[in-house]
Amino acid sequence: MFYKTMKFAAALIVGLFLWGCEGNRTAENTEEITVDVPADTARVERTGRTVDERLESLRGWMNEKVERGDTAIQREMPQIKEDFRQRSAEIEKNLDSLSADSKVEYNRMKQRYERWENRQERRQNTPLDAAELGQWQEQLLREFDDIETIEPQSMREAYLTFMGVVRAKRKNWTQSDWDYVDNVYGRLNQRRRQVEGQMSNSDRLKVRALQAEYLTLEGAADTQSMMRNMRN
Repeated sequence: MFYKTMKFAAALIVGLFLWGCEGNRTAENTEEITVDVPADTARVERTGRTVDERLESLRGWMNEKVERGDTAIQREMPQIKEDFRQRSAEIEKNLDSLSADSKVEYNRMKQRYERWENRQERRQNTPLDAAELGQWQEQLLREFDDIETIEPQSMREAYLTFMGVVRAKRKNWTQSDWDYVDNVYGRLNQRRRQVEGQMSNSDRLKVRALQAEYLTLEGAADTQSMMRNMRN
């Protein structure tokens, strides 16, 4: 009996010793695990955004402004200019953190904004003629020229009609012509926003693709116009 008791006590002591060693190893392992926080990560925690996220935010902000109608834009232009200045400054401070592709995209967005701002200022100095605007709206949208009555299920076809005319006739348009076309585009976008919740997912995706195509063609036309002005 005494032998069994001593054997049990020895086993218990060994168990406690091993448990203590395991606890020490756990504590040691815990102490050895360290997390190095890069300076850029610390900057993200302070600002709440990475520079790539700010670039994404700028992209969305610009797309929203481009879709707005002229009346609202002209009223808000001073604040829009200040917003762009602040957004650009935040990106410029950490420009080296961007990838090469993101830097290229950022430069393109700056150029796009500059073209858009110049267009808005030109329109303020030379307002569009209401009668001519009506003619352009009829030419670009045909049976959908009464924009305020376009139904959600017809919005996709309205954009297809609009882009069909743009593709066919854009090469002969002057800078002034593009001002009228862009005004109609803005009005069509306003109506789309009003009914977007009633559109199907496939129609929304198609409209987004057509919008992207329009902005590409418009940007190319602006670039060509700027190059002609420089040569002259």
